[in-house]
Amino acid sequence: MGGNNTKNNDSTESRAYKRERKKGERWDGYLVKNVASFQKLMPYLMKTRNGSSIYFREKFDATNIVEYLNKKNKELEQIKNSENSSDFDFIEKYNYNHFFMAAITRVLALRPQLNRFVAGKKIYQRHNIELAYVVKKELSDEGEESVTISTFERDSKIEDVVKILTPTIKGVKNSTDDDHGDFLDTFIKLPSFIISFVVMLMNFCIIIGHAPKFLREMDIMQCSAFISNLGSIDLGTVPIHHLYDRGTCSVFITIGKVKKATIGEGYEVDVSVTLDERVNDGIYSINSLKLLQNIIDNPEQLDERLKEVPIDI
Repeated sequence: MGGNNTKNNDSTESRAYKRERKKGERWDGYLVKNVASFQKLMPYLMKTRNGSSIYFREKFDATNIVEYLNKKNKELEQIKNSENSSDFDFIEKYNYNHFFMAAITRVLALRPQLNRFVAGKKIYQRHNIELAYVVKKELSDEGEESVTISTFERDSKIEDVVKILTPTIKGVKNSTDDDHGDFLDTFIKLPSFIISFVVMLMNFCIIIGHAPKFLREMDIMQCSAFISNLGSIDLGTVPIHHLYDRGTCSVFITIGKVKKATIGEGYEVDVSVTLDERVNDGIYSINSLKLLQNIIDNPEQLDERLKEVPIDI
C-alpha cells in the first residue's frame, strides 16, 4: 500500500488491565506460558503466518446497528443543543466505522488469545490493543492512502474509540507532510543488497522483540488486527484477505457496506475474518465470532466501559 504510514501510540495500557510489565520483555508483548504443548509445536509445523491462515466469511443482520446509530445520532443532536454540548465536540456524527472499531476492540479485550502473535517460533500476548486501518485522503484512483495504527484501551466504550479516531483521521486527511513517502522514495533507490539487509534487520528486530523507536513507529505490520472498512468506498461484497508473513499481525478483518437485506426486511453486512491458526484453536475463534455476533445484535453494550478484562497468561 502506498502513502504515509503512521502510528498513534499515545494511549497507555488499559485502566482495567492489571498485569504489570516485567523487565526485559518485548516492546510489543510478553511470552505466553499457559499454552498446550501441541500449540507450542504449531509454529514449528506451520512456519509462515499466511500459510497458517484460516478464513471466515459471515453475513450479519445489521438492522440493530442501523437503529442503534440512528438513536445515538438523535441523542447527539439533542446534546449539542444543550449546555453540555462542549463535552461532545469531538463527535460530528456516529458512523459504521466507529461502531465496528469499537466492536472489534471489545472482542479483542474479552477474547485476549486473538491478540496473540508468533515471533521466533514462540507465542506472545500483545501489551496493547492496536488496530491498523487505511485512511484515504480522497476517494479517487489517485487519492493518497495512509495506513495508521491507533492504540485503544481494553475497557473502551464507543465514545472512547471515537475520541481517538476522529482527530487521527482528520489529521491524516489534512496532512501535507510526506516524510515517510520521501524516505521510501530515497530508500527504494538504494542497491538491492542494502534494501535486503535493512528488511532482514527489521525482521530480526521483530523476532527478538527489541528495536529502535523510529523503526517501531514506521512499521505498521506490528498490530493486533488490520481493519479494512470497504463499506466506506461503497463496496458491499468483501474479499477474504491474506495475513502478512512479516510483522506480528494475526488478524485481518474486512467489512463491507451496510445495505438493505437481500431477503426480507432490515439490513445486512458482509464481514470476512482471517486468523493465524497457530495462536488459538478453531473453537476459540468460532466463539470469538459468536461474541462479535452478540455485539452486532446488542450494540447498546458499547455504551458502557468494561468493568473487568481477562488477562492472557
